[in-house]
Amino acid sequence: KVSLVLILLSVLLWYTAYNGVTTSFSMYCFKIWGIDLGASSMYLTVATVAAIAAFVPLGFLSSKIGRKKAVLFGIVLMTVCYATAIFISAEVVAKASWIMYILFGIIGIGWASINVNSCPMVVEMCTGSDVGKYTGYYYTFSMAAQIVTPILSGWIIKALPQWNYKILFPYAVFF
Repeated sequence: KVSLVLILLSVLLWYTAYNGVTTSFSMYCFKIWGIDLGASSMYLTVATVAAIAAFVPLGFLSSKIGRKKAVLFGIVLMTVCYATAIFISAEVVAKASWIMYILFGIIGIGWASINVNSCPMVVEMCTGSDVGKYTGYYYTFSMAAQIVTPILSGWIIKALPQWNYKILFPYAVFF
């Protein structure tokens, strides 16, 4: 039971981090980096395409190294990328946007590594007759994060006017 609760809390935290970024990223790009919404959506698209391309290979890798190590690998990738993004200036984005494509490609791979393993980790804790219940637990925590994080991150952005949207990546690193 303790392992189940800890994994479900982890699901809540990493969905809070990832969806906090995806919710406000276009405004972050516009206000902090001065780029248009089309360019910002391309970075998120790269993350999604990288995740899709990585799902199957990461599934095979997970069977070799274990789900826990694969999830930790994804968490480290995403945290390092979010921490790096804190220090990327508008000048860097303007002169070397390819850095952002690489960064968001790595974020997508990290997100895929977490996602391809986290639901099976929860489901592996139950008996065959409880699969639906445990899947429900997983989705309750992931969806709760997706509901709460736009509200929470938006509140934090408004509550800290000196930081404004600059709080977005520290928020993701924290969660």
